[in-house]
Amino acid sequence: MGLFDIFRPKWKHGNPDVRIAAARELPDIGILQKMATDDRDWFVRHRAFDEIRDRQPGDSVYAHLAKHSLDEEIRRKAVKKLKNEAVLEDVASNDQFRYIRDAAAHRLDELRRNTYGEKSEPQSAKPAG
Repeated sequence: MGLFDIFRPKWKHGNPDVRIAAARELPDIGILQKMATDDRDWFVRHRAFDEIRDRQPGDSVYAHLAKHSLDEEIRRKAVKKLKNEAVLEDVASNDQFRYIRDAAAHRLDELRRNTYGEKSEPQSAKPAG
């Protein structure tokens, strides 16, 4: 534990176990999104994503994660939850990793074929981030 950890919020604590525990208690999806986007420890990022998924946020949270997370596996997981076709097209064209581009293209195909009876968001919907 660092000297300044007593002054920091738990989600910024130096100990990743404390940050994981904080993720379970955080009411703020925005902070969880930040943790899933850029926490330095992969297991903290994934626990934060699990908390987000369990709370069923709007598509804008998944859009942000799909485009901005430092963790490519978080980006792939977010793509699988997205319904915004414009964001999926962007990720399918521009992500650094082919398997994420392929996952976005596959998700886009699922939405267009209505594979799971989901409604996609219109093309004109603006993604957050």
